[in-house]
Amino acid sequence: MKRTTLIPYKEKVEKGLKSMWVETKIPGLERAESPSRDSRIFIYKESADEIFEAFNLEGYILAGDTQLTVKGLLGKAGVQQVLHRNSEWFRQTKYREDWSVPTERGYCVKGALIGGPPVSTGWVDRTFLLMPGRPATFIVTMRASLDVDQQASLLKAVPDLRRELDGRLLLSKVKVLRERKREFAGMQAEEVLLSMKEDGVEVFRFHLMAPGTEDDHGRPYTEIQLDLGAELSEDFPAELATSPVDEAGALQAWDTLLDSFRLRPGAL
Repeated sequence: MKRTTLIPYKEKVEKGLKSMWVETKIPGLERAESPSRDSRIFIYKESADEIFEAFNLEGYILAGDTQLTVKGLLGKAGVQQVLHRNSEWFRQTKYREDWSVPTERGYCVKGALIGGPPVSTGWVDRTFLLMPGRPATFIVTMRASLDVDQQASLLKAVPDLRRELDGRLLLSKVKVLRERKREFAGMQAEEVLLSMKEDGVEVFRFHLMAPGTEDDHGRPYTEIQLDLGAELSEDFPAELATSPVDEAGALQAWDTLLDSFRLRPGAL
């Protein structure tokens, strides 16, 4: 049995083919499951003739008018385990308004709450543009805490952070506004706040690191950075490159943003 598909004429010419009809592989479906009325899981091979043990996983969830897609690879031995684990949170994922704050456990994404029990690993990396058109970004990274994270120290990295801010190594121009331990979202953390002013451009680079607690989903390893201001360039003359707020405003924004972090009630 053969399966064919029609490709665009341009692709036919580029590939030097004689026909726009080309033969394609026939995928081999291993399992298809419906954890709920609005979700599907497919486990298959790209070609039924493949001898490799790896399978493709594709999952789809319709939560209200939000469609979530899940893709991955897994070995044959893990098919049943993955189906059991994924089916649970496929069933518990539901629609939510972007500004609503759920009171049950799960992970919030745009237009949905991914339910089910917490997974052992996870990684969140988000960048927020605070003022479009101006150099002002807020960067948040969170993941499961590891034992080696307990040895990390942001305070020991101050010389490196100063060099990173001023590539010309004029370190006398870099001012350390804060270099201390602080509490963040119920966790012990360290912060280093740097500033530099040159040629009418004021730049702030604020850093926070919390090692978190291993095997505690409510205390993840966390890195946060607030960048205000940028280097002079053709795209950023002095009036645009400089920080949109002064030192007092930068400190206030930093403390306000950090103090807003808290564990969502019912999240775990």
